[in-house]
Amino acid sequence: MDLLVGTAAAAGAPDPAATATAQCLWAGMHGLITLRQDRPSFPWLPLDRLVGALVAAHLADTV
Repeated sequence: MDLLVGTAAAAGAPDPAATATAQCLWAGMHGLITLRQDRPSFPWLPLDRLVGALVAAHLADTV
């Protein structure tokens, strides 16, 4: 969690927004990974592309 908070802060999120961003990003990642495991037949895009989109979306409002 410290890494995620630090990343959000480095992207420009002021505290406590950095903590909220980090927690939402963590929850989103958890959901993405769980869904990929539970729904392997879904036509998922490559994982690196999905992770990149998730991170970009969560950090978009911080800059």
